[in-house]
Parts: sequence; C-alpha cells; structure tokens
Amino acid sequence: MSHSFISQLMHCVFSTKNRRPLITTEIQPRLFQYIGGIARESKMKLLSAGGVDDHVHLLISFPSTISVSKGLQ
Repeated sequence: MSHSFISQLMHCVFSTKNRRPLITTEIQPRLFQYIGGIARESKMKLLSAGGVDDHVHLLISFPSTISVSKGLQ
C-alpha cells in the first residue's frame, strides 16, 4: 500500500490600491476573519494573517485539488 502526503502552503501578500494606509488596527480582526471565511468556502485554510496599514500577509494552506492561480483568485 502506498501513501502520499501533499502540503501546499502559500505566503500571499496583498496591498491596498495605491498603497493607501486604509487597514487600521481596528478593522484588521474583521478583515482577517472575512478573508478566513472566503478561504474556508474554497476548502482552504487561513493559517496566519498579519500586516500593516497598507498591506497584509497571509499564510494559506491549499488542498491538492485547487491550483495556486484558482486559490488566489
């Protein structure tokens, strides 16, 4: 019997339009929850989220059934 394990972890960085400082510390928790919900709906897992006022960093686990391009869409 053969077993295989696939792990696709992606570090994604998104910025605001024109790098405007729009992501305040007050809205970060809601923003990260929202992004986590989108990931769950697409069968992905948001493992970590952080950032500053003009960009966010996300660590996302993709299942093997989803391509990177489709997941980031």
